[in-house]
Amino acid sequence: MQLTEGHLLQEGKYKIEKILGQGGFGITYLARQVNLDRDVAIKEFFMKDYCDRDESSSKVTVGSSGSRDIVAKYREKFVKEAKSIARLNHPNIVRIIDVFEENETAYYVMEYLSNNSLSRLVKKNGRLPEDEALKYIDQIASALEYIHARKMLHLDIKPSNILLDENGRCTLIDFGISKCYDDDGEQTSSTPVGKSKGYAPM
Repeated sequence: MQLTEGHLLQEGKYKIEKILGQGGFGITYLARQVNLDRDVAIKEFFMKDYCDRDESSSKVTVGSSGSRDIVAKYREKFVKEAKSIARLNHPNIVRIIDVFEENETAYYVMEYLSNNSLSRLVKKNGRLPEDEALKYIDQIASALEYIHARKMLHLDIKPSNILLDENGRCTLIDFGISKCYDDDGEQTSSTPVGKSKGYAPM
C-alpha cells in the first residue's frame, strides 16, 4: 500500500504527487518540494513481503517480532545507503537532497530525473548505434570508476537503472544492493542478494 496523492511529509515540506515505482525494498514517489517549488523523487523504505500500512495514520506496520528484527536491520541499511550516496559527488550519479524518518519508516529525497531510462530507449528504438552506446558506456564507466575508488560496488548495473536527460546525460540510480568495503576489503555494509533477469552480478 502506497502513500496517497497529496500526502504531506516533514510537516508539509514535501507533497506526494504519484508513485513512480515499487521494488522489494522500497516505493519511489514523484513529490513536490513545496518551499523550493520543484519536483523531487522520494524513496520510502517499505519491504513488501513484511510491511503493511495503517490506512488511518499512514504509518508502516510489521507483523511478528521476528519480522520486525529483519525490517529494522534493513531499514538501518537503507538510511546508511542514503548517507553513503549523499557523500558522492559525480555528474553521473543521482544526488541525495535529504534523509529523514517518519511514519515508522525512513525516506530519502533525490533530485527528480525524467523517467526516460536507457531500457526504455532501447525498447523503443532497438539496438543503439555504436557511437551512441559508447557515449552512455563512457559516462557510466566514469561513475563506476568514481565509486570503486571509494570502495563501493553498485552490483545492479542494468539499463533500467540508468536514466537519460534530453541532452544525453546518463545518471546512475538505485544503490539498493550496493556494498561498501574497508581498506582490508571487508564488507562494511550488509545487503540482500539481488538478481535481475538478464543482469546477474557476481
